Amino acid sequence: MNILYIDPIFGISGDMMISAFLNAGLPFEEIKTLLEKLPVPVPALSPEKKKQGIIEGIHLNIEDSNTHLSIRQMEEIIKTVEIDEKIREDARGMLDIILEAESKVHGTSKDHLHLHELSHIDTLIDLLCVAKGMHYFNIQKVFCGPVPHGRGTIKTSHGIIPNPPPVTLEILTGYTVVFLEEPLELTTPTGATIVRYYVKDKNMAPPFTIEKTGYGMGAYKTAKPDILRILIGKTEEPLYEEEVWVIESDIDDMEMEYLGAISDKIREAGALDVLYFPVYMKKGRIGIRLSVTVTAEKLQKILDTLFLETTTFGIRLRKDRRRTLKREVQTIETSYGPLRIKNGFDANGNHIKSHIEFEDVKRLSVEKNIPFRVLLDALKSEIYVIKKR
Repeated sequence: MNILYIDPIFGISGDMMISAFLNAGLPFEEIKTLLEKLPVPVPALSPEKKKQGIIEGIHLNIEDSNTHLSIRQMEEIIKTVEIDEKIREDARGMLDIILEAESKVHGTSKDHLHLHELSHIDTLIDLLCVAKGMHYFNIQKVFCGPVPHGRGTIKTSHGIIPNPPPVTLEILTGYTVVFLEEPLELTTPTGATIVRYYVKDKNMAPPFTIEKTGYGMGAYKTAKPDILRILIGKTEEPLYEEEVWVIESDIDDMEMEYLGAISDKIREAGALDVLYFPVYMKKGRIGIRLSVTVTAEKLQKILDTLFLETTTFGIRLRKDRRRTLKREVQTIETSYGPLRIKNGFDANGNHIKSHIEFEDVKRLSVEKNIPFRVLLDALKSEIYVIKKR
């Protein structure tokens, strides 16, 4: 399994992460080709070799730009740009983390949210290029050391605010941080987002063989090296094992006909899985046990949803682990229309199973006025022929 260890010696930002990937071997042409596909003016980028003390790495120069994008524009670009689906998924996932944190900090919904510094084109560049680097090196699991922060205050478009900014701390809630005696913004919101999105396992990295190293250089001139170091290597640890939370609640005083709709709301809030099944409770009463699996970053949102939408006064929590196959979504053209297929791969990269996306079959069934079961059987036969070619 390919793993990445992020060593944020003096913090982390989006451009430092891209620089570290470039120094580790990501061809700059890959970045240029990706950014040329964007339908908006992109500032010129140029990687520059730099040295701090005995350490040599890459500093990514980004030309000044006045291009700012609305949330809708960023979402639309990520949705429509011609890129690998995994890159699209990761970029959108990171953007969602930023929007959720900003919404919480500013006490407003995403629809009324207005980004300031993070609306700059640099944010979109960071998200797409970091996702590209992860995809290029086929990173399957990411670990990270304690994330450094400076002290004091910093100047932003909102005025003078505490260092680190509230949105950065919100994103890194639940992660290990360390404060340094530096009056500098060492970790940016985008850098924090990279950690939050990719680092699912907060334990120490397992034993691994180092194959590549990369040094991303920042622009601060201090006594300490302004460096982000990454280590890329292989480990024999199991594929895609991550820490999750399991939430349970036993309910016997709620109208059961609403449980399906409530389960949908819990899934929309970010749950990985939602189950409910009958249980025997006090005095022989039959109730329902609601069981929800969720990642750490979505835990509080799911808890809030459960307390708001159900009659429960108490919830049980426990940490658990789950292991999944590596997944890729493939869209194929059938005689009935486009159809998404989820493919699963084992630890050696072998394709071992596929699953037709239910929502696509449901949509095509309505569009073509064909019974669901008839259409599903026809699609399975057609896909089998396509794969045999």
